[in-house]
Amino acid sequence: MFYTAAWCTSDESAFRRELPLQLLGESLKKYRSRLPLHIVLLEGIERLSAGYLRSLEETGFILVDYSAAFREIVATYPNIDAQHSRYERNCLLRWVAFRKLFKGHPDKPPQFWHLDSDVLLHTSLDELANDTAGKTFMLQGCPVLLTVSDPRWFEIYEANLAAMEKDLHGYSAAAAAEKQRCRTNDYELANNSFYRDPIGSDQDLLEYLVSSKRLPQNDRSVIYRSRYFFVENPLAFNLAGFDRQGEEVVEFAMTADGRIQSGKKQVPFVHYQNGFARYAQVFLLLKQWHIPEWIIRLFMRYRIEEDRFITTFGFRVLSRLWFGCHPSWGRSRVIERLNDHTKGRTVADLLNFLTIYSTFRR
Repeated sequence: MFYTAAWCTSDESAFRRELPLQLLGESLKKYRSRLPLHIVLLEGIERLSAGYLRSLEETGFILVDYSAAFREIVATYPNIDAQHSRYERNCLLRWVAFRKLFKGHPDKPPQFWHLDSDVLLHTSLDELANDTAGKTFMLQGCPVLLTVSDPRWFEIYEANLAAMEKDLHGYSAAAAAEKQRCRTNDYELANNSFYRDPIGSDQDLLEYLVSSKRLPQNDRSVIYRSRYFFVENPLAFNLAGFDRQGEEVVEFAMTADGRIQSGKKQVPFVHYQNGFARYAQVFLLLKQWHIPEWIIRLFMRYRIEEDRFITTFGFRVLSRLWFGCHPSWGRSRVIERLNDHTKGRTVADLLNFLTIYSTFRR
């Protein structure tokens, strides 16, 4: 069973602009996914119109109103609620909701899959499930894709969540003391130990639990024994130790039906998290203005230092000024434009740009 979580904390317009659920639903239909994707609505379903919710169901989603049960989960973790932002609290506690729903599903499914809601599929859920059947792993340090076939996973996660609830700073200090040792396990486990002190998100916690080998995680030889070329964060191509997953040359091409190939492998989805979505916005804008390629390369250089995304001054100015004045340029609009097959401006073009031109040194 595939699950994702969502919550609306403002209004439907902002929710739809920033969370591309309709586009994700269209990709479910395009690639003929028979397996359903459950959207677990943790908060704010009352802010979404009946028409919009109905349109999501028509694209193949199963909607789960979990708001009442989630309030009970939040009440069980008052310190996590007090010490984290609403967003990070919801991310940390969504796995408790997923466990309850998955374990209580009447069909008793043998495996749990999670996809973040800010992705666009370029394959079917059925193909992705077949490829990852029997595997347990979090993808490259982020739960954008997380598959669980080992039943211990949820119990171990919740036990560590309870330890965080009891003493966040003590737990985080212990994790920080293990960080260098954890990093020695990253390559083997296809993980990134970028977690912070104190632990501020579920990604921090999961990175630590995977790299410390507390959570079950297949090693890279199992994860990458796959028809797919997995990309958690396209901005990370030039990080030291980026794994080519058996491909001698990493070069992307977009097929007529919207699939993305890299050599013999296929990219199953693209993850439009905030940093990548904003980077794509600027890329598309400069391409639209017909700026010469060498200027774009200079303008869009960046580097990543763990949780810091460091860009050029010009990039920061344009991003702030342009998009502050054009709020309609949300995530959904970026996805639409990158997937309309405009020559030189497709998502494959951007991925190739990132593999070659993106990084700058001190």
